[in-house]
Amino acid sequence: MQSSITLKGKDNMSNYTDEMVAVMTAAQPLNLEKAKELAAGWEGINHQSVISKARSLGLEYVSKPKRAASKKVMGPTKAEILFSIRDQLGLPDREGDLTKAELSSILESFA
Repeated sequence: MQSSITLKGKDNMSNYTDEMVAVMTAAQPLNLEKAKELAAGWEGINHQSVISKARSLGLEYVSKPKRAASKKVMGPTKAEILFSIRDQLGLPDREGDLTKAELSSILESFA
């Protein structure tokens, strides 16, 4: 038997029976694993729906901690490499990429 759950003074249709809501309430605090277990036992309900319903009912739901962004090992920047090239070849310091003359100078140093 399905019922309508009233939230915030509005009538909302629901795929959840009173028994399902009672099971969710008893399973507090809910988390991802519990939501998946509950959804597996209920036909036509997925874990995302269980989580959404729990939140809409004001039930306690503990979110999975967000994964910290991995810190990339950064090498020297393009500007640092460019400064090093200019320094080692005795080229004048200036902002921006190498000029055509500077590139020709670098090419000659390889030959």
